[in-house]
Amino acid sequence: MDPHDTSKEVRSCTDCHQNPKSLGLGYGNVFFDGRNFKFIPSTSRGRRLFPEGERLDAFVDINGNPLVHTSRKDLRPFNKKELSRILYVGLCLTCHKDENDKIYKLWQPKKPPRPTDICFTNFFANKNN
Repeated sequence: MDPHDTSKEVRSCTDCHQNPKSLGLGYGNVFFDGRNFKFIPSTSRGRRLFPEGERLDAFVDINGNPLVHTSRKDLRPFNKKELSRILYVGLCLTCHKDENDKIYKLWQPKKPPRPTDICFTNFFANKNN
């Protein structure tokens, strides 16, 4: 597994903030239940190919627990707080695709906006125009 992108092109915002494979979670679906992010691995449907916690495509679980040990002491997966912060931005990317969108100019790292406060207000305001 190589967590770094070595191409000349920069990854898109959605590729980092909405792609569980890019975050080290492996193949599957991430969703927000209103309080926490949850992850359902692709291997959990139907017959299990591997015992729980022994997926070959993941570096970390959704709680930030490492699933793989590395030989480099400075290499680690994202922890739970980092994963949540990265994925939280992904919630906004569904509607606010452009990095120049005004929502990102108002964003304060220690106090990000709630999607329901801004996104739903804008959604309904645009429907009335």
